[in-house]
Amino acid sequence: MTEPLIIPEEYQGSIKRLLSRAPLEQRSDEELQKRLLMYLKLGGEKLARQHIEMLKKTFPDQAILIKRHIREDEEDERDEESASDDDERDGEYHANNASDPMASFD
Repeated sequence: MTEPLIIPEEYQGSIKRLLSRAPLEQRSDEELQKRLLMYLKLGGEKLARQHIEMLKKTFPDQAILIKRHIREDEEDERDEESASDDDERDGEYHANNASDPMASFD
């Protein structure tokens, strides 16, 4: 069971003003009201208004996920390439210095 949201009197006017700016389908959302109340307490009405403006904007979620996925793949490939390059350099070093008894002191 969830507790009903109790909005203190000093914030009721601000909440009503902010909800009138919110997207219509989210005005009755209790989670939005909780967040607005939190923003009002932390940073005032200006901060809460900024949150409302962010709700109105549409972000290309799929494009962001695709870009992240591609970036992660590129990083993995770079890590694998640098690891294989290091292994090759180690092998070359040991092959070149195998007959040199002083090579072990490097």
